[in-house]
Amino acid sequence: MSVYFIAEIGQNHQGDIRIAKQMVDTLVGSGVSAIKTAKRDIETCLTEEQKKMPYENPNSFGKTYYEHRKALELSHGEFEELKNYIEKNGFDFIPSFTDIPSFDLINKTGCDKIKIASQRVTDIKLLQHVANEFDGAVYMSSGMSNIIDINKMIDIFKSNEKYLLQCTSVYPCPENLLNLSVLKFYRKLYLGTVDGFGFSGHHVGIAADLCAYLFGAKIIERHFTLNRAWKGTDHAASLGIDGIRKIIKYINQIDDAIGISDKYVLPEELPAIKKLRGDLL
Repeated sequence: MSVYFIAEIGQNHQGDIRIAKQMVDTLVGSGVSAIKTAKRDIETCLTEEQKKMPYENPNSFGKTYYEHRKALELSHGEFEELKNYIEKNGFDFIPSFTDIPSFDLINKTGCDKIKIASQRVTDIKLLQHVANEFDGAVYMSSGMSNIIDINKMIDIFKSNEKYLLQCTSVYPCPENLLNLSVLKFYRKLYLGTVDGFGFSGHHVGIAADLCAYLFGAKIIERHFTLNRAWKGTDHAASLGIDGIRKIIKYINQIDDAIGISDKYVLPEELPAIKKLRGDLL
């Protein structure tokens, strides 16, 4: 497989372990390499003001933001159950987290890959804690971050295998803000320091993912949902299973079409030479 595709289910499981497992089942045989979800300790990662904030809208799962976030969170036991289910079905499991308690829980489950979400790039205390406790591979998104932020993050994880993903934290993100050319900049700046590069997109459609691959993104991360019309803010900018299959299929076709850089007469062209240049032979 030429691309490492991460299907991000986030909270698109609606806080229901049965839906989460159905999402995993749907991805079997799709060409997806890894499945990602997120863990939050709601008591830690929300301020008291955020907890009390009214949150009554069409996408809300509770009257306050605390109730909303709590409703979408899998329990500790369900989270580990989902990890085991993902791995049992042949996928890598890549969790992200917002706080130290959530990371510590994840680390106890024996994960060998984690994701630093764009939200936490500047959380130096959290990053240093993770670097001290975790020796696996780290996938790093770069939304909401400048090059100084990214340099600090990379330096903190200097001892880890690490992958840097271009990301723009706009939901959904219009094409003109994706800035895929940053991938070329990353490759020039961090080649030899970072183990690979990727693209984490929150856009609609699949053209940008194909472009990102051509610009050097060997990792593609997209949100996945069973139904783009479901209640919730992420579903509309997520892909269904057909969209994921198309990206992987087209990238494989691109790989075949790229071929080699030398120019010579291919053996497969000899019949055409005989037919179309016969008068010149």
